Amino acid sequence: MKKVIFTVIKLIVLIVVVAWVGLFVYDYFQAQNGQKPLICLSEQNVVSDGTKVEAGATYYSCTSFGYKYYTYEKSGESKTGFGPAFIKNDAEKELGL
Repeated sequence: MKKVIFTVIKLIVLIVVVAWVGLFVYDYFQAQNGQKPLICLSEQNVVSDGTKVEAGATYYSCTSFGYKYYTYEKSGESKTGFGPAFIKNDAEKELGL
């Protein structure tokens, strides 16, 4: 009985990990094409008021399951990134988020 329960738990964990990797890969390629991820757990929109960086700079981030997609526009230049959710990117450091 214990062996059956252990096998079921291993199977469930394997399915969750495979689903997460699939979602991560899909969202990575979405980000490469400049599109938002499939699932956003939290979104953040910031427009600079001119105190730390020039006025009108915009920052958008979408946090999903352990990773984050972001876009940053300043002086007509646009930067898009995709990376871990627990590390601050350059745009967040510049804006002081």
